[in-house]
Parts: sequence; structure tokens; C-alpha cells
Amino acid sequence: MSATVSLESVLIARLSLWPHRAQRFCSVVWWLFTLLIVAGCTATARPEARPTPHLDPISAERREVRFSADDGITLAGELTLPHQPALPPLVVIIHHSGPVDRDAYGYLAELLVARGYAVFRFDKRGTGASGGAYGCCEAADALAAYRAAVAQPGINQRRVFLVAQSIGTRYVAASFAEYVAATSPCGVALLSNLLGPDEITAIAAPIHVIVADSEPDLQHIGPDAVVAHNARWPYGASLYIAEGAEHTLFDIRDGPIDWSNPNWVQRYHRGAMASLLEWLDQTQCRF
Repeated sequence: MSATVSLESVLIARLSLWPHRAQRFCSVVWWLFTLLIVAGCTATARPEARPTPHLDPISAERREVRFSADDGITLAGELTLPHQPALPPLVVIIHHSGPVDRDAYGYLAELLVARGYAVFRFDKRGTGASGGAYGCCEAADALAAYRAAVAQPGINQRRVFLVAQSIGTRYVAASFAEYVAATSPCGVALLSNLLGPDEITAIAAPIHVIVADSEPDLQHIGPDAVVAHNARWPYGASLYIAEGAEHTLFDIRDGPIDWSNPNWVQRYHRGAMASLLEWLDQTQCRF
């Protein structure tokens, strides 16, 4: 009798542990499942590669420039000067969206410096050598970068160009009078333009619009915008449509871009960049 009671007690005791063990087992399984999901997401969400541009052989000087944002944060950029001419024209690049630093435009700097242009690129706040945290004040920071760039010695301050891309086109249009107050640009190139006919007329300067043929709103931000600018201003507006390009003007005719592969810089759309260089060379200042 006592042995039977003892065995029953043991069985009851062990059975009573099953809910707790089952709960622990489920917790472990759930934790492992979550870990696998996170690991999978980490593997697929690879960051965009930032290849180092090959500027040393083609540049006379690579000057680090520190400047203050409106809220006092110290931002950083680089003025790259070509070997010739002695006082080169200047191109200031206003970035597309996202936490991008100066090397996101290293490929463009290589093309421009080799062509005889000085180039100013900067690190958005919270990226590269710039202070602060990414996520605010992009339009104001872009204007601060332009002011710092045009104040640099060693450039032709009467031949300055703005090259803005994507969201940068809106920043330039919204504050164009302030850009002019710093130094009137000879012209404004709108890469991956986002400005429609009503917005583009805020830019009172020669413009060159370069957009991909894959844009869903191509007619609005391309032909219609250029027609509206030419109707409003006598400066001249021109258009280049890049066939087989994605939004940021990289060539996707051989397949999509792998932004985690540093070789993405070699996939820039040759026609789009040739169009930009030709327009810069031919555009004359009107002041």
C-alpha cells in the first residue's frame, strides 16, 4: 500500500512539472526562432558600400573643410581641386536622401575633377566625419555646405555650379534665394529631378534636368518641368532622359544594382554623366 502511494506520488509530482517544462521549452523554441529571423534579416539588409574614390592621382589638393550648421553642429566635407586650371570652376553636390557621406559621390568627383572642375562633397550629419545624429536639418545643412564651399580660396568664384540629386533638388528650389545670396550659381543640374512644373520655376538660373526613363512620373518631372521653366525664364532649360537607368541614374540594363558590392560605382549611366559634363562645359554665366 505504501509503495503504491509512493509511486503515485512520484508520478503526480512529475506530471505536475510538465506545464512548467512545456512553458520553458516553448520559450526556448520561440527565442531560437526569433534569433533566426533576426539573423536572416541582418544577412539580407546589407548596408550600401562606400568605395574610396581614386582622386589622389588626378587632384592637386584634397582639402578637408569643417563648417558649422545652423544649430552649431560641426559638419565636414572635402574640396577636391584639379591640377588645371589654376582657378577651376566649382561644382557643389547636394545629396540624395538617406544617411550618405561624401564618398557616395566619389564616382562623380572622379569624373568632374578629371574634367578640370573643383568638387565639394560633404558628410551628412551623423555620417563620416560630421557631428550630430542623422535625421534632421538636411535642407539647412545642404545650404551651409554650399556657403562653406563657395567661400574657399583657390576656386573661380564666378563660375560655380550646383549639382543636386533627388531630394536635393527640392532643397535647392525651396531655398534658392539663399543660395544666390551666398553666390549666384552659373547653373543648376537636377539629377533624378523631383520638381514638377510648379516647383522648378523657383530656380532662376540655367538648368539641366537628368532623369531615368523608369520614373513613374517621367512626363511631369521631365518634359513638362523643362517646358514650364523655359516659359518662365530666359536662361534655358534642357533635358536628358537616361534609358535603362534606375532612379539615381545607375544603369540596370544588365540587371539590378547590388549596393553592398563596391563595384556599384562602375554602373553609373554613361550617357547621363556625359550629358552632365557637356552641359557644364557649355553653360555660360549670366552675371
